[in-house]
Amino acid sequence: MVAGKHILIVDDEDSIADMIADALRDEGYTVDVAYDGRRGLELAQRIQPALVLTDVMMPFMDGIKMAELVQREFGATSPPFVFMSAVDCRDQTQLYGQFLFKPFTLDILFDTIETMMQN
Repeated sequence: MVAGKHILIVDDEDSIADMIADALRDEGYTVDVAYDGRRGLELAQRIQPALVLTDVMMPFMDGIKMAELVQREFGATSPPFVFMSAVDCRDQTQLYGQFLFKPFTLDILFDTIETMMQN
């Protein structure tokens, strides 16, 4: 893994978001966490993360809408997104990044993040 890269995690299930954040910090990533899409958008605009890891279905703003707004604002410099959901939303998320079915292992998550960070 590449140490020091900034990842934004956005998930309304705080136990999942916090567990992923702790695991990524242990790998050397800088991590910020938001527990809804609206706060995720605000953080993305402020910190300009290298990657956004987001749930799809959340209160106030879903992950797909958040990705759309981030991409509209940042254009070519928009961070890649990794979407997480138990519901198959791949057709809706493919424009913005990768998709992971919940539940997933940390190994799968780390491999996905590493691949996305290299591109």
